[in-house]
Amino acid sequence: MASNQPATAVVKPLSMMKELTPFVYIYEPESIVTRQTTRLRVPKLIFVASWMDAQDLHIAKYITRYQAIYPTSRIILAKFVFKESMSRSLAQKTVEPAFTYLLSQLDSGFLSASPTEPEILTHVFSNGGSTTMRALYELFQSQTGRPFPLHAAVYDSCPGLFSFSPTYNVMIINFPKGLLRLIATPLVIAFVTCLWILHALRFITGENFLSVNWRVLNNLDLVKQTNRSYIYGKADLMVDWRHVEMHARQAVAKGLEVRIEVFECSPHVSHMRSDGERYWRIVTETWERTITEK
Repeated sequence: MASNQPATAVVKPLSMMKELTPFVYIYEPESIVTRQTTRLRVPKLIFVASWMDAQDLHIAKYITRYQAIYPTSRIILAKFVFKESMSRSLAQKTVEPAFTYLLSQLDSGFLSASPTEPEILTHVFSNGGSTTMRALYELFQSQTGRPFPLHAAVYDSCPGLFSFSPTYNVMIINFPKGLLRLIATPLVIAFVTCLWILHALRFITGENFLSVNWRVLNNLDLVKQTNRSYIYGKADLMVDWRHVEMHARQAVAKGLEVRIEVFECSPHVSHMRSDGERYWRIVTETWERTITEK
């Protein structure tokens, strides 16, 4: 017997954003950031680079929180999908619509090409987000002849370098526990072993994408930042916390202002879930630091 009840519409987690491509979304609030609409300077634009193959439901938790904290800020979301972004050229192609939108904001005068104070806050998750951000930095430089505009940054669980165990953990998580994972395990081990061999022979094969990310995110010719915060955890099985701290130390040595925040017990990209109040305090204070630096 047919039901007379109306069908319930399925609400997509990212329905508050406009989809430019399956990998790039934008959010434009009805009111925009101006000196008149806010007494306190807030980001004109927030760029979110999500972790590898992140589910929309999980990404949306960060987007909605940003909408609550900074309701007049525009937001760009760039997803990292491994099979679509695994090479340098594919990563740039995937992020190109985000670059085009960003360029339109510069051309319209909404954003300044050479701001004296940051107008953008970037939030980068894991090595997937690091790859996206690196591709955007490189694309911006190659297409405009100048570096990405001055900004502040939050790095969540990144960047990491290649090592056997974290790479294995990243790969094996795609297989559900049980028979399928049991079958996949030797194949994943063989694949990661091949990656390890290529890494060992990098003087012949060249840098892997993690090494490129690592180098670019501390390249002051491409990265113009007032300050950055690293949020990471010692229980992270996918990115070695020691790699994150090493990257932070290198950033400090290059003159960047760095804040490090370690979450002792939370796993990979789960620090907000572990202690949301502390997490978002770090984010907002990272932005507020750009105001007090003047």
